[in-house]
Amino acid sequence: MKPFLVFMCSKCRNFTNAPVGQKRRRCSYCGTIIDISKAASALFNTPDMASAAVKEFNASRGGDEFEKAVEKSRERVLALLPKERVSAEEISSKDEAVKQPGKRKRLMELLHREAKKGACSLDRIEELCSEYELEWKWVEGQLEGLSNNGTLIFPRPWSVQLVVTDDLTKSNESASKDVTVEILALLQGSKKMVKVFDIITKFGEQGISEKSVESSLEKLMQKGEIFEPKSGYVSLA
Repeated sequence: MKPFLVFMCSKCRNFTNAPVGQKRRRCSYCGTIIDISKAASALFNTPDMASAAVKEFNASRGGDEFEKAVEKSRERVLALLPKERVSAEEISSKDEAVKQPGKRKRLMELLHREAKKGACSLDRIEELCSEYELEWKWVEGQLEGLSNNGTLIFPRPWSVQLVVTDDLTKSNESASKDVTVEILALLQGSKKMVKVFDIITKFGEQGISEKSVESSLEKLMQKGEIFEPKSGYVSLA
């Protein structure tokens, strides 16, 4: 039986677990995608033992017991980590995917190819980001958003599956609106940079498609009215 790791979500501070070998999983509490490789982890021999530890650590909010468990299993965790990372080129098909323009379209192409007929691991999605010329941090936020609007599901916390129908996809693609003026007004009301995911969510609540928001953001960047101070964030120029 495969051992499990127990670790803490850096956003909500709740504990959860995943089988050894998984690099990422979705937090069961706040929905954030956790990078397991960067989290302090305690190793347990069975899923049941890991689940019991999660309940214990959440009840006590971690404390000394979690730190002791991490220290006790540190060497075993390091020994189980892969020594070399497999490149996307080594595991992907020899027939290179035809890339479509626009990050959003490339992501949806990736998901249709890998996660429409069955679940696909988050690790696999991350490995293919370079092939589709996508940044993982941006993809991570998109996956959370697609899950929130029902376009995809997490059959297991470390895998995703596309469930959107072709009709829904066509409907979303056909809804197009220029919201450059509204985006500028939103940014002018903020004293700091704003997360792109939050902008998309805000306009989504008004029935405006994600494609429209992304198109409007690109127009504003091309005009030099806004810029991207860091990946996934925009601010007035």
